[in-house]
Amino acid sequence: MNMIDSIIIRNFKNIENLEIPKLARVNLIVGKNSVGKSTLLEALTIFLSQGDEYTLKEILAGRGEDINQHRRDPDFATIAKDHYLSLFKDWEENYSNSFFILVGESEKNAVKLNQVLIQEYRDDEDYVVRKVFNQEDLTGDELFQSALKHGLSVLSNNGKMRIQSYDRAGLPPVMNGKQKYQIVHTLDFDSNMNAQLFDKVSLSSEEQYIIQALNIINSDIDRISFVSEGSSDRIRIPVVSLKSNGRRVRLSTMGDGINRILTIILSLLNAKDGVLLLDEFETGLHYSVQKQLWQIVFMLAEKLNAQVFVTSHSSDCLRSFAQVNVNGEGMLIRLENRQKGIFPVCYIDNNDIAFAADNDIELR
Repeated sequence: MNMIDSIIIRNFKNIENLEIPKLARVNLIVGKNSVGKSTLLEALTIFLSQGDEYTLKEILAGRGEDINQHRRDPDFATIAKDHYLSLFKDWEENYSNSFFILVGESEKNAVKLNQVLIQEYRDDEDYVVRKVFNQEDLTGDELFQSALKHGLSVLSNNGKMRIQSYDRAGLPPVMNGKQKYQIVHTLDFDSNMNAQLFDKVSLSSEEQYIIQALNIINSDIDRISFVSEGSSDRIRIPVVSLKSNGRRVRLSTMGDGINRILTIILSLLNAKDGVLLLDEFETGLHYSVQKQLWQIVFMLAEKLNAQVFVTSHSSDCLRSFAQVNVNGEGMLIRLENRQKGIFPVCYIDNNDIAFAADNDIELR
């Protein structure tokens, strides 16, 4: 995989115009609350997935805008429109050609989301005809305009455009052009999701890194497996064996921190030749273990040819990041909310990153 070299984001949520001209293999994103750290990760998922419908709905659901739960509602089209509008800067309803979400490495290599107006009618041979308009295309005929449906167009960086009216089932799937990625949200501890990720690396040489990561918190662990819970094969939970006495113990009894590490490492191993997006690195982790986890993240990112994006608002996280980034594989991106919008301050030299860490730059 070629790494993402740069990122441009336009009109996405609280970001009107953000450009980061250079990215590294491991990128730590810091800043105050509500400055756009998680939004930057979401924008990256849109670019990596080529704006597929599942990703868009996951972003909405993660912020309480779950469209699927309204599927049977008679006002579904209106509800869906309102939910999708939350992706756009200031929830602006705007059907102009000049107003769109853009996420990508450049203007040409990007995914573009437009609000569109759609006319559907049957022709003389009873075939359904669909025409798509932006505001500039309209003639001003009020009768004509009242028959238009509202919808969304997604233009992928491969030039393929997909159109959805909000009263329809959804966008056509992306057939190609997607890039491999894994995302870990702040409270992700789903054992079934972890079981599926574990199955993909089980019995491979990479399984050793799972134990290495778990040993950060408990050095007595020597093996891990996922077993069915009760009589159901649908629910599988992580169980570890202990070197000292051979006992098998549910990992859930060892606390949130070790389960968080398991999710992070399994996701990183499954991001081989792809991208890992990790929201709030420090969640559930004591400051004393963060340096060791960063060491594994940096090592595996290089070994697996993976690119990593991590958000944090912890000084301990930044300090341990600087301590591990001795070879300069990582960079620090601080997002600031200035008068003209969200602005990135980038630290590439590790001496500057260490200075920022030692002087407690403002993170919250």
